[in-house]
Amino acid sequence: MSFRGFVCKTIPIVAFGVGIASFPRSWRKEYKGDPKLLRINESVLNQIQDTELYKTLQTNNNFKQYNSSHAFPGQHHSNYIGTGLLFGPDLFEIDPIVFLNEEKGELVSFYHLGESLISQDGQIHNGVTSTILDEGLCSAGFPLLPAKKGVTASLSIDFKNQAPPRSTVILRAKVKEAKGRKVVIEGYLETLSFDLSVKPTRVADAKCVLVQPKWFKYLQWLQI
Repeated sequence: MSFRGFVCKTIPIVAFGVGIASFPRSWRKEYKGDPKLLRINESVLNQIQDTELYKTLQTNNNFKQYNSSHAFPGQHHSNYIGTGLLFGPDLFEIDPIVFLNEEKGELVSFYHLGESLISQDGQIHNGVTSTILDEGLCSAGFPLLPAKKGVTASLSIDFKNQAPPRSTVILRAKVKEAKGRKVVIEGYLETLSFDLSVKPTRVADAKCVLVQPKWFKYLQWLQI
């Protein structure tokens, strides 16, 4: 083998090894908290916690409760939508509350959408709705994948209505099929009214196909 051939083959291997060795340490470096999460709309949070749906889910031992920001490393909140890029006053105003049944792949989550998330027509932008559905349906499906991780292969959304600004919305998702490295999840987003005389508005229905690439099994040790 020539010297040039040796170098061409050796450098990529060494670089890959260095990257693997240093990446986990960088990924798991000490995290001291996200100051954005101190600006939660407490009044909305209290209203959600007073609903019968919230109380029922909280006492159901089949569901695990957590906040959306706890589902991924804190260092990466700034790159996340709901608790990063679009989190704060008049945006995503609470750290989304999630109830997840990992065994059955059922999920119910609460969001509050501020008036700065609107499109030109004055209603909540469909892009915001799409993001909620994509992230939520995937969260319902992840536990049923062998490596507990995957990527969205396809996402279809049927927009019914647009949510008004300053509205609280609920995402409901459920796994319909789980086979090997493929999971199919269906769900819908609707408004939550704190006035029982007001019926919820169906915002959108969605179907997501979640797949686990073959090489994901080699990354199960990463906290992603």
